[in-house]
Amino acid sequence: MVRSHVPIPSDPVERIRALRVMREVYRRGEKPSLEVTYRTVNGSTCGPYYVARWRRDSRFRHGRTLYLGKLKNESVSFVEWLVSLDKEQVLELARHLMRNLRSVLKTLLTEVSSLSYKKARRVLARGLAMAFDARPANSTRIRDVLEELPDRLESFLIRTLGGWPAHYSSHLRKVIRSRRRSLDGKHEVPDVLLELERWKLRHG
Repeated sequence: MVRSHVPIPSDPVERIRALRVMREVYRRGEKPSLEVTYRTVNGSTCGPYYVARWRRDSRFRHGRTLYLGKLKNESVSFVEWLVSLDKEQVLELARHLMRNLRSVLKTLLTEVSSLSYKKARRVLARGLAMAFDARPANSTRIRDVLEELPDRLESFLIRTLGGWPAHYSSHLRKVIRSRRRSLDGKHEVPDVLLELERWKLRHG
């Protein structure tokens, strides 16, 4: 059992970042490393920024990086605490949190069914932050709960929890550059979700 005090973020956005980390822990069965990265914008180096990172292994062909932001962010403190635990403690916490997430999603299903897409999305985004406080659900899979949502809300939730796969953003840049050339320099925004499905088919 995890005996240490859990530094749960108070800010909803930071909670969702921490939740995404724990969902990836649950999926991969491995705790992340906390790493520092920098960005170059117009020739200037910005940072340091912190990321949670998983390397590729025999089960997963690609690694995964989740952005956490600057050192002062609560999600950084959460992951810093997480990597100090034993692997079994981290996996136990991830399992507990995923059961909480199922409880939250079940509750939100009834609340968003009659709302417009924009309002429903707002309720879902806020509701995800409650996963740290919820009571665990029974054995219903998260996927089963998600499939009860309307298609657009389901894809919104999946993107919010999962983010883009590793290396997908570089693929998307190539698609945009290719379309610019074919349109004589004009910019056309690709269908991001369609391109993502094509990318997934190619990368397994």
